[in-house]
Amino acid sequence: MKKIISTFLLLSMIFTQAFAVDFDSSIDANIRKDYKVDDSLPPLPKTVPTASQTTTPTVSEIPKSSHVSTGKTYTVKRGTKVTLSSKSTISDWLSKGTKVGFVAQQGFTTKEGTIVPAGTLFRGTITDSHRPQITGNGGLVELKIDEIYFNGVLSNIETKVSMANSKKVFLRDIKGERRYWKNFSKAMTPGKKAFNATRTCASVMAPIPVVNILAIVPLLGGSVIYITNLVAAPVVSLFTKGGSLSLPAGTQFQIKFIGENQING
Repeated sequence: MKKIISTFLLLSMIFTQAFAVDFDSSIDANIRKDYKVDDSLPPLPKTVPTASQTTTPTVSEIPKSSHVSTGKTYTVKRGTKVTLSSKSTISDWLSKGTKVGFVAQQGFTTKEGTIVPAGTLFRGTITDSHRPQITGNGGLVELKIDEIYFNGVLSNIETKVSMANSKKVFLRDIKGERRYWKNFSKAMTPGKKAFNATRTCASVMAPIPVVNILAIVPLLGGSVIYITNLVAAPVVSLFTKGGSLSLPAGTQFQIKFIGENQING
C-alpha cells in the first residue's frame, strides 16, 4: 500500500511540474505575440549636463538707450556744469588708460533747447595715477571725462572735473591727503614726552633744599632731547607717506564743458 501511495505522489509531482512549465511557456508566448515584446533594451535617456559641463554664458551687450536717435547734432554751451555719479570705485590703484563710467544726476539743455536727461551715460579715462609717496604726498588720480552716450550715440567731449566728493579739483588732479605736517607732529612726539617727563622731575626736586640745585640737570637733558627731535623731525617726515585715495561707487563729481561741444543724438 505504501509503495502505491509513494508512486502516486511521485507521478503527481512530475506531471504537475510539466504542466506548470507548459503553462508558463504558453503565457510567455501569448504575451510576446499580443504585445510584440522586443528583447532589445530601449536607448538610455539623454541626461542633463552638469554645471561643470555647461558653457559659461557670454556677457550681454550694454542695453540700448530708450530714446531714439534723431540723427541731429547739438551744441553744449561753454561752461555748462553737470553733476555725475561714478559707477565704480576710483582709486590710486587704477592704472593709466583705465576707463571709468559715470551717470548724469541732472539734466542739462543744449544750445538748441534740447534736454539731455538725467541718467545719461558718460565715460572717462585715467590719464595719470600714483600711490602715496614719501615727502608726505598722498595718492593721486588724474581724470579726464571725454565721452557721452546721448540717445545711444557716442560723442567725444572736452570737459574739466571741477569737483570730486564735494572738494574742488585743481587741474585734473584728485589727490589723497597730504600728511607732511601730520607726520611732522608725530615725529615730534618722543621729544615732547621726554621734555615733559624731565620738567616734571625738576619741579619735584626744586622744593627740596638739598637736591634743588640738581633740578636743572633733568630739565637740561629733556631740553636737549626736545631740540634734537625738533631738528630731526623735518627729515623724518620727508620719508613718510601721505594718505591713499579711494572714492567708492556713487561718489559725486562735477564737470564743466570747455568751449562749445558738439554732440550727436
